[in-house]
Amino acid sequence: STTAPTRTGYTFLGWNTASDGSGSSYAPGGTLSCATTVLYAQWYNADSTVTVAYDPNGGSGDPADQTCESGSTLTLSTTQPTRSGYTFLGWNTVADGSGVAFAPGAYTACTAKTLYAQWTPDTSVVAYNPNGGTGDPADQTCTSGSSLTLSTTAPTRTGYTFLGWNTAADGSGSSYAPGGT
Repeated sequence: STTAPTRTGYTFLGWNTASDGSGSSYAPGGTLSCATTVLYAQWYNADSTVTVAYDPNGGSGDPADQTCESGSTLTLSTTQPTRSGYTFLGWNTVADGSGVAFAPGAYTACTAKTLYAQWTPDTSVVAYNPNGGTGDPADQTCTSGSSLTLSTTAPTRTGYTFLGWNTAADGSGSSYAPGGT
């Protein structure tokens, strides 16, 4: 039938074989195979539209806010923000990460919420190569972009005096003193 039902405050979207809209959908005036079938009206209520907002939480390039009908299922944006010196981990309902976590592209119930980007600092490793000596200090890990105090442990090599550390084995790189930054 092309006859559309009415409901105050709602817009008629069409027919479906399941009351929750999870079955087969049919437009008014559409066709279906002749069989005993119950069709349920599907409705949209503009007042039930909610917004899912994204907060980059110190980053940039967050996805655009999404709107959906309250109670429906929403696929979160796959757009990932960026932040210099950090790796994006996902989204959370609380800025400090203590709420509910969501991955980009995850499915969620559509409720009004703000999702905050979660970050972990990028790390770097400073490795010490004794360059023919022995007794080098253990590798050190630091947060990228921060300062690190180098180990004061000095390696030994018979017949040689330790002069310090260098970023090149032949001494042509940047030089650093033990305990330097």
